[in-house]
Amino acid sequence: MPSSLEVDFAGQRLVLDAALGLYWSARRMLVVSDLHLEKASFLTQFGSPLAPYDTLDTLNRLEALVSKYRPQSLVMLGDSFHDRHAWERLETTARQQFKAICGAVDTCHLVEGNHDIGLLSESGLTFTDSVTLDGLTFRHEPDSHAAPQIIGHFHPKLRTSLQGHRLTGKCFAINQNLLIMPAFGSFTGGLDMRDPVFAELGADDPLRPYIIHGRTIAALDLPS
Repeated sequence: MPSSLEVDFAGQRLVLDAALGLYWSARRMLVVSDLHLEKASFLTQFGSPLAPYDTLDTLNRLEALVSKYRPQSLVMLGDSFHDRHAWERLETTARQQFKAICGAVDTCHLVEGNHDIGLLSESGLTFTDSVTLDGLTFRHEPDSHAAPQIIGHFHPKLRTSLQGHRLTGKCFAINQNLLIMPAFGSFTGGLDMRDPVFAELGADDPLRPYIIHGRTIAALDLPS
């Protein structure tokens, strides 16, 4: 299986990367979603014995993806932070790394997700509800009045078999008017694509999974 696939979506050619990002070469735009920075440190407040390394791993992988594509713009499609106090808990080096990643592109769009709402103003970060370019709208959650859309929020994943091998992985989920990004964060769960919510989102045009397994990606038909 390849490490990336090109797909046609809404008249545009997009690259789906097994590193959990989407690249729009015509616009030199890189898109990621649902980093959930500082999720582990959030859960440790409630007694979960988790190592606090998810943010470092997530930022290192994002930095590598930016270095690979050298985009002019970067879109983070919401829930970049796990909660409104996440910026406070970030170590100084992580804050600097996050700002350096944003500074490596001409434009960095931080789309607001449901976890980002109310992020402390001390962060100095500016969020937007959506980004629209060449007829494509980038949002965290779908808007019934906007199509086609590239969104996050749902963390699609799938467990299936391919050529006799069991596969479990995060997914891109795509139909004619909706492209759902996989969660980029190192410590993010997922919603199985057999869940009724994906059938509802797809309606009369079922979403097709593009499963990520290790460093590879494959287009599949959704198994029953």
